[in-house]
Amino acid sequence: MTGPTIESILKTRHAWLKGQPHDLDDVRQRAEMTRIISENYRVFEEVRDRVLRNTDSFLRHVEIVAETLSVEGHALIGDLLRHDIILKEEHGHEICEAQGRRYLSGGWLEELAWLAAMDAGADEAVFGQALGWSVQGYSGENEIDLIMREGDRLGFVSCKALRSELDMHDKKHRNRLMDAVHEADNLIDHFGRPGDKVAILVSTDLFDEAKGSARYNALMGKAAILDVRVIPLEELAFGKLRQALANLIQTEKMDQT
Repeated sequence: MTGPTIESILKTRHAWLKGQPHDLDDVRQRAEMTRIISENYRVFEEVRDRVLRNTDSFLRHVEIVAETLSVEGHALIGDLLRHDIILKEEHGHEICEAQGRRYLSGGWLEELAWLAAMDAGADEAVFGQALGWSVQGYSGENEIDLIMREGDRLGFVSCKALRSELDMHDKKHRNRLMDAVHEADNLIDHFGRPGDKVAILVSTDLFDEAKGSARYNALMGKAAILDVRVIPLEELAFGKLRQALANLIQTEKMDQT
């Protein structure tokens, strides 16, 4: 690759990518499944929780309690089986192995972000990477879910697979969302430069369509002050996410879907 790369840009900032890159062929093979999840996240929550509970019960050698799924849930189970994300144990219960657990637990969201970034026209993108850094004799590393590049500008995206329903009485959920905004701000302060952008991609419904207002005003206000773009459940579907990421680094390489 000629010209700047993510790695060469990071090097000028005393940082570097650590570890092995992901197998992108596998990511592309799962792309259909990943898009299905993005279009049906609320159904996916139901299915994911059932599969992970079944898996935990299977590994602990305890009885797996059958749970009722919606028609849509059964269809999604079929999709996951078809893409080899989950499998059926001898009694017919759906379980997953280590790679499937990683995908179901949030890996799919990072893969979705990478697929959308590349489709949006990013010159380059990497996901699920550890970033090593060294500053004034101190060193460390940060986990970064997605880095995308257009020219010599970078966009950083933190992906949080959280519960879709926002209960304002749930302090833990609220704190996780607010922490994500602060983490993103710290990320851009540390690794970013003028012209770079940062966003959080969260699978929580943060906009009340009936009222035409944000569900969590303090979160959106803090994000606005810190210039952190919040991409919520409302923009999780592939076409909308692709547009959001295109706008993040102001690319003009695609038409709006």
